[in-house]
Amino acid sequence: MNLPMRLAIRDLRGGLAGLGLLWICLAVAIAGLASVTSLASSIDRAIADNGRQLLGGDLLLSVAQREATTDEQTVMKAIGPSSKSTTTRAMLVSPDGRSLLAELSGVDSAWPLAGKLDLAPGGKRPSGGEIAVGREIAERLGIARGQSLRVGRSAFLVSAIIDKMPSASGFALAPPAIMDEAGLAMTGLIQPGSISTTSYRLVLANGADPEAAGKDFQQRFADGGWRASDRGDAGGGTRRFVDRLGQMLLLVALSALAIGGLGMSSAAAAFAASRRSGIAILKLVGAPRSSINAMLAIEIGIVAGLAIVAGLAVGALAPGLVAKLTADMLPVAPDPSPQWLALGEAALFGLLITFAASWRMIASAGDTRPARLLRGDVADAEALRWTSFLAPGAALLLAAGLAIGTASDPAFAAIGVGAIAALCLLFALIGLAIRRTARGARHLGGPITRLGIAALDRPGAPTGRLAVSLGLGLTLLVTLAATASSVLTEIDTTIPKRAPALFLVDIPRAERDRFDSLVQAQLPGAEVRLVPSLRGPVTEVNGVRVADMKSIPEGAWILRGDRGLTFAGQLPEANRIVGGEWWPADYRGPPLVSIDIDAAQALGLKVGDNLTVAILGRPITAKIASFREIDWRSLGFNFAIIFSPGAVDDAPYTLMATVAPGEGRPTAAFERSLTSELPMVSAIRVSDVVAQVKSLLESIDGAVRIATAFAIAMGMIVLAGSVVATRRQRARDIVLLRLVGATRGEVARSQLVEFAALSAAVALVALGAGVLAAQQVVTRLFEFQFRPDWMTLSQIPAGAIALAVLAAFLAALPALNARPAQGLRAL
Repeated sequence: MNLPMRLAIRDLRGGLAGLGLLWICLAVAIAGLASVTSLASSIDRAIADNGRQLLGGDLLLSVAQREATTDEQTVMKAIGPSSKSTTTRAMLVSPDGRSLLAELSGVDSAWPLAGKLDLAPGGKRPSGGEIAVGREIAERLGIARGQSLRVGRSAFLVSAIIDKMPSASGFALAPPAIMDEAGLAMTGLIQPGSISTTSYRLVLANGADPEAAGKDFQQRFADGGWRASDRGDAGGGTRRFVDRLGQMLLLVALSALAIGGLGMSSAAAAFAASRRSGIAILKLVGAPRSSINAMLAIEIGIVAGLAIVAGLAVGALAPGLVAKLTADMLPVAPDPSPQWLALGEAALFGLLITFAASWRMIASAGDTRPARLLRGDVADAEALRWTSFLAPGAALLLAAGLAIGTASDPAFAAIGVGAIAALCLLFALIGLAIRRTARGARHLGGPITRLGIAALDRPGAPTGRLAVSLGLGLTLLVTLAATASSVLTEIDTTIPKRAPALFLVDIPRAERDRFDSLVQAQLPGAEVRLVPSLRGPVTEVNGVRVADMKSIPEGAWILRGDRGLTFAGQLPEANRIVGGEWWPADYRGPPLVSIDIDAAQALGLKVGDNLTVAILGRPITAKIASFREIDWRSLGFNFAIIFSPGAVDDAPYTLMATVAPGEGRPTAAFERSLTSELPMVSAIRVSDVVAQVKSLLESIDGAVRIATAFAIAMGMIVLAGSVVATRRQRARDIVLLRLVGATRGEVARSQLVEFAALSAAVALVALGAGVLAAQQVVTRLFEFQFRPDWMTLSQIPAGAIALAVLAAFLAALPALNARPAQGLRAL
């Protein structure tokens, strides 16, 4: 064992000094970071490993409103065995008249080719006049196995309750229900123009590439409107949800790591100060600077290594814990095994932050002369050299690059890391302003107030570090709270007033008069809007086939899968022409099309370009006549693609309708009449959709707030730890005050003034910064009115001030309890 190692181990036996705070900050920060990255990795791995089972095959080929032609089926058979399912949305009606929207699939005998259909005990696969329903349907309609449900024009016996089944996305608008193909035909729901999707799941030979097979099929039938998904795309909705939530949680975890780094910096400084006399003795007996620096680095490295291992252990356990808590919420349980890559990234973050936090303290301790070291605390304040920040700065840049480079969305990560850096700089400047203000105000007020204010600017005071550690987490919490409360307020108040009560789809065009009569009889005076409804994918842009494009441009979402289409003579409400011209209401010329301006900009389109859409396998090419700016907040029928009259009128289509009966008027009787008279019509209750969206947002908000509270807790740890790290200085000051006649109560009140002044100043700035950031997010990103819950927001800084003062005061109690005689002996 070499000399620095022996010295380090021997020195650690004498106590950790400030390294205890370093261990706590680093262990807690790494635990949070490793938990977030491990959980995201475990879910992604679980979906990847179970992609075939989730999808029901290796390759999923789907097409809207039709079945595969003979030629298409021949090509599928050459690829591999297949199963077929036809999916539509339908209203399920219980014997007592209650109804619920379901995602109904008619499946063949081979479905699913891979994976399995999990049914509740006692259930059996439906056949003929039977149906299997999801557990949510059974619970909401009060239906048990053996009871009947009406679907379309026929009644079906519930043969089973579905626990799990293959799903392409993982999330759906409505709960599932399945029956065989004969049962689906009995419903009478699948009619020309009705909204449905026919899917073919294929199993490929070992070694075959499903992605390549899907692309080849799409290119061969480029005008067929086919969409291809392989097992790697399985659980796409779950992946996107987890990915977005993971990105937000990762930024919060990185903020906690940055706060922890400040605490580690204070801990390293306290550790170096505690070893001052030992370093002086080693230098006096001839120890070289390199050996002393190596000794200090080894000590910090040992403690940091143990902290990283402890944090990684917590992160490794996170996927298994979440798997137990979300067993019924996710389509596949997270992989409980250790996610080594994610844990390795977290460990690398820990090493870089440890290096950045401790480098200057180690280097300065090794460079200081013995005489200065022996003079003690009087010489604590040394001139800073800019070169001492080069190595820590490089480590921080590497950490930022690692965060951006490993993120699923580097642009979002870069913005987040930049925001964290900007907040750190802001509160560092606030800390400097607090010190300067304290310097100018130290003569104001009574003796207690003057002592507390002056303490903010004493030599070695960690005012700047504490301002950053408190302000960063508090700003994040205020931002999230103000954003969430504004969005939820919009959902609770504005959306219900603006939105219609019902969205109705698959209204047969031949039954329009009958539908109008039902509305007038049940909901007289209701505002009803009817529009034609078709579906089809964009297959060509200016003659370039979408199937031949190497990648879809960011923001060109109209090229992904089937799109809702319509035709209109009048410009719809909530639409504004921003390029080109809208056609006359009686236009009957060559096909024209108007598209969303955002999609047009993503594709680089201009007025006069051509767009080809496949409807029921038939390509229709139209010239772009105009671009529209769409107010999606209107919550009406808003179509990204609208054709001119006469372009697609001859294609089979159904009608869609919005029904707004007026505020407070019930629609239950109308829905019962509708399901009885027009059972093929599906009703989507806006209140149900709003409730789902609100529940999802509240879940996300809750998860992010918990993570942000974790960051704030880290700030409190740093605050208390910094007070502990300066305990020796505080004890000396308190002893001197006690010797000149100050009572213990007066000294305690001066400490409270110090902590309260610092936390109040930081909390007010954090409140302002958080509210400003939230306003930008709400008004620019969501395009909602900024209406936060001001009462809740006002409680956040008040609570933070109280917690900060309490934490700091408790940490200062040992110094307050020190007796003057004992303190004098330590000086």
